[in-house]
Amino acid sequence: MSLVRRFGRFFRSARRSDRLPGGTPKGRELIPLFLLLVAIAATAVVWSHFEDSIVDVAFGPLGLVPDAAQDDGAGDALTPAAEADLYLPSVSVLEDARVVAAIGPIARLSCSKDDPAGPAAAAARATSLPLDAAAIAEAQFDAASQAALDTPLEATGADAATVAGQHLLAAAHAPIAMVAVAPDATQAGSCPVLLQRTFNRLQTGKPESLCQFEGKVLLVVNTASYCGYTHQYEGLEAMYRKYKDRGLVVVGFPSNDFGKQEPGSNQEIAEFCRLTYGVQFPMFEKSSVTDLKANPLFSDLAAKTGKTPQWNFHKYVIDRSGAPVASFTSQVEPTDKTLLALIERLLAQPAGNARSPG
Repeated sequence: MSLVRRFGRFFRSARRSDRLPGGTPKGRELIPLFLLLVAIAATAVVWSHFEDSIVDVAFGPLGLVPDAAQDDGAGDALTPAAEADLYLPSVSVLEDARVVAAIGPIARLSCSKDDPAGPAAAAARATSLPLDAAAIAEAQFDAASQAALDTPLEATGADAATVAGQHLLAAAHAPIAMVAVAPDATQAGSCPVLLQRTFNRLQTGKPESLCQFEGKVLLVVNTASYCGYTHQYEGLEAMYRKYKDRGLVVVGFPSNDFGKQEPGSNQEIAEFCRLTYGVQFPMFEKSSVTDLKANPLFSDLAAKTGKTPQWNFHKYVIDRSGAPVASFTSQVEPTDKTLLALIERLLAQPAGNARSPG
């Protein structure tokens, strides 16, 4: 007869014989307590008879980890290989080379922000400690892994030593900042600073860098379609065709600053210049030549020559080295002898050896 049946039989006989107070109204209040004690006793019996039950399997892994296997410093449990199947496998994210390449530089900076960069730093750290040869070898950087870590956020145009000495947060963000301030590819090389500007072409609307005129003599003019000097388009085009093979480029910037004499759209201005005067020299989209923020080229020209446009068809002359050498007012025609003599003299100077006339 099972233990549970024995308890039940005892309970029924006890009530009949009034050995339990359950036979009275007051005694019935103690029945739930008695049943709870019976349930606890039954659970203990079940636990002692079923050591290999599902409960034991579920809680077994927690009991397998010995107290001595805890690494309080690192917070990890040392798991014997024989019991590895009892634990969930960890995802080895760092085995993916793409993940290492993406987070490597920032992780390396956070661990050793004050250390010099490169494998030489690892050697210095290793040799400065009393380690044996095996530990020193283990401390060396692997060249291929180092290259994979450095390439994704490789600095451009900045001193790596400066970045290494910065605050951790600044150093982590430095590669991105250096990319943002890196010079444009079209401005690289020997392009003069004055020409490191980009404007939209009048005919196409596409951005073009003035660095394409590097080594040329430039005549920069602010133009208008409904001005008393608009006829100068003809002389400017004739000058461009005559000297362009020798290195002269006339550059036009339509502007509505003076007398509101250039009210049309860029397309209307382009058609007017082409159909009326057959203009072929480069022209850029309409802009303000008096607003320093609107046209940085005219801002620089005014600062370097001390002359600002007072009306349409003001002219600046820039030599082959990219330096402004002269400024002419609107009244000076493209056929003016002084202007032509200066153009001739600048064209005679080879690129790279141009000097401003005294």
